[in-house]
Amino acid sequence: MSVDASSPLRRRQNAPMTTSAAGPVHADTSDLGQQALFGETVIGGPSSLSGPRPRSIRLLLIEDSHDDAWLVQRHLERGGFSPEILRVQDASGVQGALQGGRWDLVLVDHTMPGFSGLDAVQMVRAHCRDLPCLLVSGTVGEHVAIEAMRLGANDYVMKGNLTRLVPAIERELRASESRSERRRAERALAASEERTRLIIEHALDAVVSFTAQGDITEWNLRAEELFGWLRVEVVGRPFHEVVLAESSCRAFVDALADGFPPTCPLGISRRAEVTGAHRDGRVLSLELSLVPVPSSAGLSYSAFLRDLSERRESEAKRASLEAQLRQSQKMEAIGKLAGGVAHDFNNLLTVIQGQSSLLEDCLRHPAEVVPAARAIGEAADKAAELTRQLLAFSRRQVVQLTPTDVNELVADLGKLLRRLIGADIELHTVLAPGRVHINADAGMIEQVLMNLAVNARDAMPTGGSLIVSTAIVHAHPPRSATAAPGRGQYARMTVRDSGIGIAAEHLPHIFEPFYTTKDRARSTGLGLATVFGIVEQHRGWVDVRTTVGAGTQFDVYVPQCLVGARPAAPPTAAPPPLPRGHECVLVVEDELPVREMVRDVLVRQGYRVHEAASGREALDLWSRYQQDIDLVLTDIVMPDGIMGTDLVERLMQARPDLPVIFTSGYSQESDAIDLSLVDGVNFLQKPYRPAALIRLVRERLER
Repeated sequence: MSVDASSPLRRRQNAPMTTSAAGPVHADTSDLGQQALFGETVIGGPSSLSGPRPRSIRLLLIEDSHDDAWLVQRHLERGGFSPEILRVQDASGVQGALQGGRWDLVLVDHTMPGFSGLDAVQMVRAHCRDLPCLLVSGTVGEHVAIEAMRLGANDYVMKGNLTRLVPAIERELRASESRSERRRAERALAASEERTRLIIEHALDAVVSFTAQGDITEWNLRAEELFGWLRVEVVGRPFHEVVLAESSCRAFVDALADGFPPTCPLGISRRAEVTGAHRDGRVLSLELSLVPVPSSAGLSYSAFLRDLSERRESEAKRASLEAQLRQSQKMEAIGKLAGGVAHDFNNLLTVIQGQSSLLEDCLRHPAEVVPAARAIGEAADKAAELTRQLLAFSRRQVVQLTPTDVNELVADLGKLLRRLIGADIELHTVLAPGRVHINADAGMIEQVLMNLAVNARDAMPTGGSLIVSTAIVHAHPPRSATAAPGRGQYARMTVRDSGIGIAAEHLPHIFEPFYTTKDRARSTGLGLATVFGIVEQHRGWVDVRTTVGAGTQFDVYVPQCLVGARPAAPPTAAPPPLPRGHECVLVVEDELPVREMVRDVLVRQGYRVHEAASGREALDLWSRYQQDIDLVLTDIVMPDGIMGTDLVERLMQARPDLPVIFTSGYSQESDAIDLSLVDGVNFLQKPYRPAALIRLVRERLER
């Protein structure tokens, strides 16, 4: 092997010699500026002191003539290049240079002793198909030039006309750079496509691509899991036949024919719930998102499909955890509730038991009998009121909803509120213009305002001002108002005081039952809890704004009712004597003391009574005395599996016009009743007084 890196100028005597992988190299330390590249000595041309900076180029020169090499170098330098040249002249030198260095260009002489330029071109192309390679020759025939081009030479230049050398080199360098850029772009595109393929292949959603005609082209791993089909089994088959159930096929086929217009339920880039089909026939609830994918091959689509059953299962688990949390919070509230109820009811029962024992043992003077009986009645009334508060808090009290004018209600309540709050507190009412109608139980709304007024009075021990106002507002319910109908028109009742306010640590607990910061002798802690329960029953919510030392404002929101309020009933005179009757009443009540009381009251008024302790006993009595019974009075909850509503349904099959009165302590089960329970019409809320029972029985019979 021979490698010549000598300068075309005169060599200095005794120049040092170095070696490289290509063999012995003669180093020339002349002023041409030689330098080592990859352990090889190369020729470096002088740089100009002015003008544009020469462009560096690493040139492998396969040339046996020292003078011709010098001419090539001079043309390159004059053409604006700063060449780093390694000259080799045999096959081993070419092989070593190609393997040991990186080159921008290869120039090949055609005729060399024992070595052909065509052989050199083949070696260059075998090493790198994109490295620019030019054939340089003194005499080359057309057939040789054609063969050189066929073997991979990019161009050829005649030594007698080296003026073409620099333009040819510049052209080939530009072409080489363009090819390199294209290859880099192709590699980047291939890498991007591979990343995209891997992302889609391992996506959590099923990804299915199909043509504009609906034929499947791509099917990822999640699609295989979701639908049970392997990719090789579905590619080329219609999308709707493989993925969709029959119920969704027609809509998809129609949308495909229309090009998926935006108005289509399966519109482009829009989500829709569809019904899918597993390979084994199982029905799948799916969320489908369809995306158009334009390309040079035409428009195609990618469908992203998510199994909603998994999401719903996850939502169900989350809801279960939330329910457990709410249940634990309810248990904490129930503990407070039980203690408060026990305290208040024990006080009331002490009065009832004590007075009744004195009467039973004849320890009362005849003049004291009536006051004792009155004390028993008052204690029972307080117990009933406490029960109503508890039912309102638990939202199990029967709500008698009627169109009600809030302005009229507040105006009528004003006189009572003035007596309630005392003379040291100024009461102001600010009513909205016109009428403010809501669909409400007027008595319950009065209770809300009364409880808020009492709460405000206790917050102003040294006096102050209380403002009760009404307004019609457009409001958006908070997330906590689960029963509210949504954004719309609401009637707002505001109770604002100038009292001491509520401390921040107490504010989150004010609606909890039996939570109070007041003296237990003055407060049961049920006032605001009752307000909360009543307002929720009316599909509303309560907002609280407070500043310690500057007062508190309660805003009660209830949906506005567009139906006019019913005219108020004219004031009635003193109640007439209790009516008497002679008809037969079937009383169905499982509690013996209650049943005996009802029987005694009705018998004293002239009625005939059949008693039943259960639904089955009532059916037996009905089978014997059907023609004799004029009215049925039944409890709703019965112990033997036949509810009061079930009993009435059976009886009305024989007598559709049979008068009926339902009674219950609460109406938890009333939502499942086809009949509408209306207090004072066909429903009697426990506890009730004998007079209310007698009047309702008479009214039902006369109707």
